[in-house]
Amino acid sequence: MTDAAQDDLWLGLDLGTTSAKAVLLGSNGVVLASQSCPTCSEVASDIGDRGYEQSPVKVLKVLNKLVLSLVKENKRKITGIGVTGQMHGVMFWGKGSEDISSLDHVENSVTSNLFTWQDQRCTDQFLETLPKIDQSLSTGFGCATMFWLARNRPGFFKDGQYTCCGSIVDYLVAVLCGLDHPVTSDQLAASFGYFDETLCRWSSILQEDKDFPVHLLPTIVRSGEKVGQVNSSFQDWPTDVPVYVGMGDVQCAMYAALTSPQHAVVNISTSIQLGFVIPEIDMPMVKQECPESIAFFPYFFGQKLALFAGLNGGNVIQHLVESLITWFQDLGIHSDLSATTLLPRLQQLADLEINRDTSLSIRPILFGERHDPGMCGHIKGITSTNVGNIGAVFKAVSEGLVDHLHAMVPTKFLTNMGIHSLIISGSVPVNNVIVRERLNQLYSELELTMDCEGQDAVGSAVGAAKFVRDFQLKCYS
Repeated sequence: MTDAAQDDLWLGLDLGTTSAKAVLLGSNGVVLASQSCPTCSEVASDIGDRGYEQSPVKVLKVLNKLVLSLVKENKRKITGIGVTGQMHGVMFWGKGSEDISSLDHVENSVTSNLFTWQDQRCTDQFLETLPKIDQSLSTGFGCATMFWLARNRPGFFKDGQYTCCGSIVDYLVAVLCGLDHPVTSDQLAASFGYFDETLCRWSSILQEDKDFPVHLLPTIVRSGEKVGQVNSSFQDWPTDVPVYVGMGDVQCAMYAALTSPQHAVVNISTSIQLGFVIPEIDMPMVKQECPESIAFFPYFFGQKLALFAGLNGGNVIQHLVESLITWFQDLGIHSDLSATTLLPRLQQLADLEINRDTSLSIRPILFGERHDPGMCGHIKGITSTNVGNIGAVFKAVSEGLVDHLHAMVPTKFLTNMGIHSLIISGSVPVNNVIVRERLNQLYSELELTMDCEGQDAVGSAVGAAKFVRDFQLKCYS
């Protein structure tokens, strides 16, 4: 296979924090069709508000509907499947998952909730008690969550119901390919913590902790490894098609958008990321100059991704909307308000304030940051005029998201790194003109463009399909 056949297609899947996406990519790299749907998968945690858990069953059922609708007429044309999704989080499953024949029947197997990257159960004090490694470790990281469960829920692992663990992406790949034990990529393993990047394996320090269930961890391979093919029992899927190891959603979003080493990408969806690609040889110089908010992750084809992976993005806006609804309920004002109806109205009111200087400044840091979990937000410039103006408040929150981003990744740092252009993607800038305008103001020294794929908020799924396409063509050329 030296060239792609004209009618060859690649399927890209993204298991995001709030929605699932699927795309079909043509041989020329153009998106031919896409589907996206909210998963509504959040479930209550037994530790209250500090826990953030989701139902993997709900997520995969939503994805199944998207895929069946998308591939109905094109199953025989699909030549590869790339899977990506939310990073850091961990779930557990038991024997029998390899025998599943439909994503509509995953509830028949033993699975835990998905403990997501937003989970806050691991306090700074708890993280200080964990084995020391030469890399950052935060609450919401898979291995940190596993340590917490081993120490605070000792029966969780000891009854033997779980035989495997991984990200929800790893679980999907294992189910599709009928794997007895999961396989993950270096990208997803790095987001778990305790990953030895040099040897591409889990840190040996995990073996030294008698309570840590190291036997559950997936096998690690480099991104681009084919791990199996869609089991023939998945009759409505494109069966016998190669499935590649799961990839990080951030890396895939970057891969979909980046076309030059002089470009950086900012993606603002549930969370917020700003990153750019660097060759391995340039790592020492970049590390010397980068702010502490920047971390480095495995990318594709031996390169590294320099990344600010912020915890305060669209989830902050969502939290504000949900708080307003709660306040109404607490006041005894019962209405049919929902986040779906309230958010567009708040946006309309904020748009009326665009050309007005309300003096109100909000730095909406609600969830800390990975490099500084104790970081908090603040409000300045409250007056009798703006305190009662909900449009001014929403405008200040929207601007504050970008102000915080710029404080974490200043323009000067990017220009020093040789970055000339900033590509904007994600659902928040697509739908929020105030965010777009603030990006233009603060990063005015760079050329700013809106990623065309980002306008459909399916960029990570596109990147997953695009990488598999490029990898297959590179390997077989």
